[in-house]
Parts: sequence; structure tokens; C-alpha cells
Amino acid sequence: MTPLLTIITVTYNAAEFVEETMLSVLEQSFNDYEYLVIDGGSSDGTQEIVKKYSDKIKLSSAKDYGIYDAMNKGIAISNGRWLYFLNAGDTLYDNDVLKNIFETLPGPDIELIYGKVKTKNHPSGSDYTIGREISIRDFYYRVGLCHQAAFTHRKAFEAIGNYNYFDFPVLADQEWFVRFLKEGKNTRYLDLIIANYEVVGESYHKRMQSHHEHLKMAALHFSTGVRIQNLIRAPYVVVKIKLIRNLSASLAYRWYRKMFFKD
Repeated sequence: MTPLLTIITVTYNAAEFVEETMLSVLEQSFNDYEYLVIDGGSSDGTQEIVKKYSDKIKLSSAKDYGIYDAMNKGIAISNGRWLYFLNAGDTLYDNDVLKNIFETLPGPDIELIYGKVKTKNHPSGSDYTIGREISIRDFYYRVGLCHQAAFTHRKAFEAIGNYNYFDFPVLADQEWFVRFLKEGKNTRYLDLIIANYEVVGESYHKRMQSHHEHLKMAALHFSTGVRIQNLIRAPYVVVKIKLIRNLSASLAYRWYRKMFFKD
């Protein structure tokens, strides 16, 4: 029987936290899903940890070209009608979150269900909730939607294509969401927290690359006015990235985050 949902976890040398991620899935009260772990050829014991749950998880391990190449591989071998990506280090928010999302099946016109995420292990010590109802405008100047907050119907990937990891190795999910929204696809926003999002991930460590990819995405998908505004804002963004890089461990930065971003 075809599962309603495929959950895909991408890993690479994630032995320290992959089990926590997997258990947050395996302990769900909802069970109409298959669970795939797409490993990039880990050598730190990650695969051995995954294999402890081989009766519940399908493991695929091979060298890849990054997170979004691995996510594409997961799409290729998945069977579910809906797909969800929860990468190593992230966790589902509670044991009932999947049941709460899918207890009422979405109509056939809905191809994206999304909600909120809560940051996890923010370097400032101040975790906070991210998420609201979005439009394409939310992607003009920043990350518009965390993929850990989104469930995508298979037919959306079939219509739009997979993640463009070659041109957007850090922001391929954002570029995909923009393509999706430009097509006028129907979405459903849920005012609930779906996952705990490990904030110090690929895009956090590669902020400058993320910035350059955003400029490329704007040039590809947005109007001349938006492209010009992004170019005008670029020096400010570069200075901000450098300040965060140099001050993220400081007491002043911790105070700033706690004052303005704490839930």
C-alpha cells in the first residue's frame, strides 16, 4: 500500500545527533509513512546507528554533491503521496505533530502544507519561532520558508522539477519554493510548530554564499525593481554577515538576540 507520507532525513557524519532526529519520527502517534535516511557515505558511525532501526527505516548510502542532491535522491526512491525533509539535527516538535497535520486530509488542489519551526541551539542562547502565512514577496530579500516547516505533494515535484543543487547548493529549497509559488500552486498554512530547526546548519555557516545565491535567485525569478533593491541592500547585508561572524559569541550579541527574538 502506498504510504500517505515519505519522511526523508539527509545525513553525513551525523552520529552525534542522528538518533535524536530518527526517534522524533519513530515515536509519532501517526504511522502512515515510510522513513528514508539518505546518507552521504558517513565514516563516523552514523550508518551503524541508522541500521539499529532497519526494521523501520530504509537506509541509502552513497557519495553525493551536497544536501539537495541527497534530497533529490530521496525523492527518486520515495513512495509517499506527500514528502517531508527532516535532516539530521532537526526534530519533529512533538509526538502528535504528524497526526495533527494529516488527521484531516487536504483537498486535491493543495500541493504545499506548511507551518512554523522553532530554532534549536541558537549560538546566542535565544531560541525563537519562525513562520507565518507566506507569499512570493517573502522571498524577495530573505529566506521565506524553512523546508523543515513544509510538506510537499509529489505532483508538485513532478510538475516543477527537483531541487537545483548545481546552481543553488545552499539555497536550492528557497529557489524551489519560488518556482512553486510562481506557478500559482495552492497552499495551506497551519498555525502550529512542526519541527525544531537546528539553526547552525549549511546556510548558517555559509552566509556569504547564501547571500550570493539569493542575488542569483532574484536575478532569475524577480522583477527588475526587486533585483535593483537587492543590489542596493547588498553592502548592508555583507557588513551584517561580517558583524555576526565576528560578534556572534559576544555578550552584546546574546543580549540583542534575547531582547528582540526570544519567544
